[in-house]
Amino acid sequence: MSKGSRKKRATRPWQDATAFRDIGDLLVPSSEEDELRLDGYEVQQVSAGRTDKAYVCPECGNAIAAGESHVVVWPEGDPDLRRHWHRHCWRFEVNRSRSESEA
Repeated sequence: MSKGSRKKRATRPWQDATAFRDIGDLLVPSSEEDELRLDGYEVQQVSAGRTDKAYVCPECGNAIAAGESHVVVWPEGDPDLRRHWHRHCWRFEVNRSRSESEA
């Protein structure tokens, strides 16, 4: 084995004990409900088996196909305004709203 290859192996992150000091935060599963929650809105997750018709996501404008899991969101106290969102599109909206409220 050449001297150069030993040096490469010694610098691999999984061989560096200090690189794994704070890995506990990564191992704690985050609740998807917490990631999807936004003040002032009710959020209901819809599993793929419960969907029988297609919807249009208000964020991206693309179809949510029948049989695709997604979320239904409405302002608290006004279920007539409910909208069907892709999970990732709603997550973008939540992150955007949280960052705007912090600024």
